[in-house]
Amino acid sequence: MNDFLNALGNFDSQLYLAIAEQRNPVTSVIAVALTYLNWDGFFWWILAFLLLRSRGLNRRGIAVTATVVFGMIDAWLLTELIKVIVRRPRPFEALANAPGALPAPETIIAHPSSYSFPSGDAALAMGAAVAFAYVTPKYRVPILLLGISAALARIVVGVHYPLDVLGGMTVGIASGLLAPRAIALLRRRLRWRAFVIPHTHWDREWYERFEGYRARLVPMVSRLLDVLERDPDFRSFTFDGQTIAIQDYLEKRPVDVPRVEALVRSNRLLIGPWHVLADLLLVSGESIVRNLQEGLRSAGELGRAARVAYVADPFGHPAQLPQILRAFGYDTYVFARGMGDEGESVGSEFWWVSPSGDRVRAAHLVDHYSNALPLVGPADEGPEALRRRVRAKTARILDRLTPYANGDALLLMVGDDHAEAYARLPEAVREMRQVFPNVDARIANLEDFAAAMPPLQHEVSGEITSGRYRPILRGVNSTRVWIKQENVTCERLLLEWCEPLDALTGGTARDELRDLWRMLLQNHPHDSICGCSIDAVHDVDMAPRFAYVRERGEALASRLLERLAGRGTSAMLWNPLPWARDAVVPVDGLPTRVRAGGLGLSPAAAAEGDSPVRTDGDAAIENGFFRVEVEADGSFFVIDKATRERSGRQNRLISEGDRGDEYTYSYAGPTVGSEGLAGARATSVSGDRATATVELVLRLPARLRDDRLARSPELVDCPVRMEISLDAGERRVDVTLQIDNRASDHRLRVLCETGTRALTHHTGAAFALLERSNRFEVRRRWIEPPTSEACLHDFVAVKGATKGLAVGVDGLREYSVLHDGGTIAITLLRAVGFLSRGDLPERHGHAGPELATPSAQCIGTRSYRYAVVPLDDETDVTRAARSVHEWLSPPLVLLGDGRSRTFVYFVDPATPLVLTALRAGPDGSLVLRLANPHREEASGELLFDRTIRASRPVDLREGDLGLGNTGLEVIRTAAPLDVDGDLARVRLQPYEIGTWIVHLA
Repeated sequence: MNDFLNALGNFDSQLYLAIAEQRNPVTSVIAVALTYLNWDGFFWWILAFLLLRSRGLNRRGIAVTATVVFGMIDAWLLTELIKVIVRRPRPFEALANAPGALPAPETIIAHPSSYSFPSGDAALAMGAAVAFAYVTPKYRVPILLLGISAALARIVVGVHYPLDVLGGMTVGIASGLLAPRAIALLRRRLRWRAFVIPHTHWDREWYERFEGYRARLVPMVSRLLDVLERDPDFRSFTFDGQTIAIQDYLEKRPVDVPRVEALVRSNRLLIGPWHVLADLLLVSGESIVRNLQEGLRSAGELGRAARVAYVADPFGHPAQLPQILRAFGYDTYVFARGMGDEGESVGSEFWWVSPSGDRVRAAHLVDHYSNALPLVGPADEGPEALRRRVRAKTARILDRLTPYANGDALLLMVGDDHAEAYARLPEAVREMRQVFPNVDARIANLEDFAAAMPPLQHEVSGEITSGRYRPILRGVNSTRVWIKQENVTCERLLLEWCEPLDALTGGTARDELRDLWRMLLQNHPHDSICGCSIDAVHDVDMAPRFAYVRERGEALASRLLERLAGRGTSAMLWNPLPWARDAVVPVDGLPTRVRAGGLGLSPAAAAEGDSPVRTDGDAAIENGFFRVEVEADGSFFVIDKATRERSGRQNRLISEGDRGDEYTYSYAGPTVGSEGLAGARATSVSGDRATATVELVLRLPARLRDDRLARSPELVDCPVRMEISLDAGERRVDVTLQIDNRASDHRLRVLCETGTRALTHHTGAAFALLERSNRFEVRRRWIEPPTSEACLHDFVAVKGATKGLAVGVDGLREYSVLHDGGTIAITLLRAVGFLSRGDLPERHGHAGPELATPSAQCIGTRSYRYAVVPLDDETDVTRAARSVHEWLSPPLVLLGDGRSRTFVYFVDPATPLVLTALRAGPDGSLVLRLANPHREEASGELLFDRTIRASRPVDLREGDLGLGNTGLEVIRTAAPLDVDGDLARVRLQPYEIGTWIVHLA
């Protein structure tokens, strides 16, 4: 043993001398600087102070700072104790006094007086660094590198052997890892207020169909009502923010309406404010508003809606939601998914700020909405077993939740998917108080917790769509794309046709419209519209709901249009957009460029001006602005005829293997595409539209291999037909693509080159045109790391210094911006065969049951529409967005009396303001809603067909302050209209949503 120790000591000495010999002025200066910065933990104390300042002078801030301090001091004290025991001399002393020819190099700092092993400074640095890295994982790498550098500097300056530093680093690492656990034990002993929330998250349809789940819902709610009525200690129960589940129950048990009303009015049963738990990113902003309006109305019919906006499980949260919530009087939002690394900085309570500057108090359920489910035990559990279980589980719950709490209030969610009320919960809570007397635990509701939330010091801005704590599952943007297409069609039908027509014809169709919205909202729950349920949910239940809305909505719009247009045989135009415009529409079967007035009716007269379209052989089409040259593979280039500027390649198809599931895309090679294929081309002119048609066959791998690691060598033919069109007078290229998909397990995307590079891009979202980064950071420790794919509404644009590109889409909801802005990729379809899989590298664990979903392979004929808009000096992002809007909402040709009737329009069509709703209000009034989706203040002038008798701004309750019986005050409206006769001047702040009730003479 002595021989081994002597050999180790000799090796240590030789290594020390070798390092000393390699010193140079640069390394010496760096080592001296690190040594003095690390002296007595100098810069670690500074970093601890900055950490306290950033986290706030509250329990959480003090705890994380104490973790760093504990890791640092504990390491230093331990090394000082070991030094006294080991008593190893410093190298500059030992080598100077040692026999032989070993020279003792000069130290470059003053000689320390203590013993050498282990290095206290190395231990201090690593203890602080490891503890700091634990509490601030975002800075883990640089902090650990700083600690290691400070430790190694002790060798370079000549005051420690390498083994001294290694020993000190080991002690420091151990102390740094011990520090969070020690602080956790101390934290358990603090006084806490635990708000125990019994609840259920009731997926209306998912891995069972609606009626299957309702068969479980009815006995569950029946037993719940019995528990609440029988046990006054079971103070309350929360449905997961939606009202439709309790309505589904009452449809089967109408006799229980009085029981439910009594419990709701006595604050024992909390429902609402939402009608359904929608996916808030996939639906339009107006659908979010209708969801809240209907939820409040339904909850109010049973008593009142909850005064806290709670969402159990949507896969992300739109940027403008704080403004929407405030416009319903809400100031508190409780949610579970979506936080990234910022969650480590801000804790579980913070201000969530929308782009408009509106903010709400947000409570993040870090450990999800089932964080206290372990409190639930077997119904026949004995008292002693219950006590032991509660003791063990409560300790774990506290250790998980308290590190994120900014105050002394904890939110313990006792529930889960389709969970029943645990009748013995009051007993479990009493035991919790017994075994943890410092925890004031009580059964409560979210309103009680909201009243106890601490003063907030931190802010999170914009979208919440990250996957650090829970998977965000945004692969659903492109799962079963037909659902997203159908939903957009139905939303547009109700918002741009049925509601305005009803408002302009006296508001007689309110009940029909409510029925249509309620039916459409049934398709908005996250497991429904996301396409991540079993096949029968989507094909058997959802499809008929969409058909119901389409058929009855179109019949209603036709009936109201007929009433508005009058009897006659004159060709007329209905323009659903509030500005005059030229558009190409079919008149007598021929695409014709016509002039439409503002929102209203006008004769179908040809537009003024000469803007012919033509073809040039079988590979080029032209209008007055562009020449489009089409390749045999369906890709094309756009040439600006004025500047001769040639675009990048547009419309290239690629198919990538997908070994994922309905929630998450997972790449499997090889990638194949349309580039270089030789399709059949043809061009034609029909009226004011020139079209190039390309027909080709994509030969795609039939499926994945049996091992699911790559695509099969077997190929199948997938015929593709593309129609690339130029309308007269338009600076836009329209594309219709149809594919007979015969391949499984793949993702089909269309790539469009922007011709530029940029750091950011713009994309449509609910009530906003958002700017997003073209790059994302890889976060490997997240449950679901970020990807380049994101959700869009209608439009995405990349604008460089002088040029760029915008792509408009009809009902498609997934895109990527690649190559630093050089390429926009739009997902057309994603074919997968499983509801969930647990073997994906892109996500930890399952997202649902592993069930086969053959219909999600999207086999068969699929159609898609998108448009390409080059950006230049003539067309900026705002004009491109307006061009896409006009393409999505063309005028309708109908027969009528021929009289022009423009009801409302923007005097300046170039205004950035957007009309998002025009519907019937109370007493014959109009409800008018405008949004400014941009970061700059915007104004506009609206001209009505009659004198404005009166107007007033209202919030999103649209003047019905009793909606939901919440008692919440009006805290968010836009400025009043500046009215002058039939003219209304509007001014909206950046990203502001404004709603007014307008009475016309």
